[in-house]
Amino acid sequence: MLEAFAHYGVQIESGATVWDAAPGRLWFEQDGSSRLLRCQEIVLAPGAYDRCVPFPGWTLPGVVTAGAAQVMVRGFAIRPGQRALVAGTGPLLLPTVTALLAAGVEIVAALEAAPRSALLRAVPGVLRSASRMREAWFYARQLLRRGVRLQHGAAVFAAEGDDRVRRAVIGKVTRDGRPRRDTARTVEVDVVCAGFGLVPSIELGQRLGCEVEWRAERGGWCVRHTEYGETTVRGVFAVGEIGGIGGSECAIVEGEAAAEMLVARRRGLAVLAEYGHRVRAARRAADAMLRAFPVLPGLFEVATPETIVCRCEDATLQQVRDAAALHGDTARGIKMGCRAGMGPCQARICGPNLQACAGRSPNQSTDLPVAQLPVKPVRTATILDAPRD
Repeated sequence: MLEAFAHYGVQIESGATVWDAAPGRLWFEQDGSSRLLRCQEIVLAPGAYDRCVPFPGWTLPGVVTAGAAQVMVRGFAIRPGQRALVAGTGPLLLPTVTALLAAGVEIVAALEAAPRSALLRAVPGVLRSASRMREAWFYARQLLRRGVRLQHGAAVFAAEGDDRVRRAVIGKVTRDGRPRRDTARTVEVDVVCAGFGLVPSIELGQRLGCEVEWRAERGGWCVRHTEYGETTVRGVFAVGEIGGIGGSECAIVEGEAAAEMLVARRRGLAVLAEYGHRVRAARRAADAMLRAFPVLPGLFEVATPETIVCRCEDATLQQVRDAAALHGDTARGIKMGCRAGMGPCQARICGPNLQACAGRSPNQSTDLPVAQLPVKPVRTATILDAPRD
């Protein structure tokens, strides 16, 4: 791929943090400098971030998201601990387990909150995709070879420790995720990897004026686009997780389809239909898989009233519920009552869960988040020194 970039003269700007966008313009920070890129078309592929479901002790050092664990191991060759608990729900748990095993981390337990029947619901999505079948076979072999068994219908109830996580309380849950407290037991661990799915990163799309839509099975709010990546704003394309969680297969075929559309439009040619067919097939397979592993509403009953829900503002579950009772269970009402979602992360961590903590179903449409500037953390000087139009 790098050779192809060099051959076609594609310029790569590494270490560039895009913090604002407008049609035909991208503002970014690079090497301490504030820069502006002017362009005719923009292809957005900002990816996603982990969804965090709060439980007692989840803010302790040593408790990380499943995605963060993979980045630590695969991206930076850092072993996050010696004895790990992997818990949550969804397809992201399996690559987390295999990444930790490859790094020499002992897996004390691997817990999937969804019942075993979820595997049967996921089968159609796997059978429709050769690459997903290969993935499933790879993970099955890895777990079998290492003697790790994925425990269905189980979840983490709490993380315990002083300066960092030392123990975890685990147990069985009902089919809708409610904890069965009578099954609780304690395991000795020094790292807890919690994964409850992903949330599309739509902020740049919002700044560009793209229409969004609610797709619960794809992680929540997504940028609306065609199979060729065209958004509702001419010249702006969206590929990958920004249009809904789908994995690398969807991201690759959508990127190729967007490129086909861009080239065809520049040259005045007809768009090849095969690209659209591939995108639709990849999305159907991904959607079938994701529908099998929704965020279970009962998982929000694991947290106690004292559990911190918004770690930026130290807002507890009880404070969120009190705010919702007083001001309404909208995102704005909860913010007014206890400042949850108003910290440095701009509700990226707590936002997808605030209304669920207040009593809504986690798969019910939430209020559309507001894309505040900067959409990514940058220096104040970068914003002050930003090139003007």
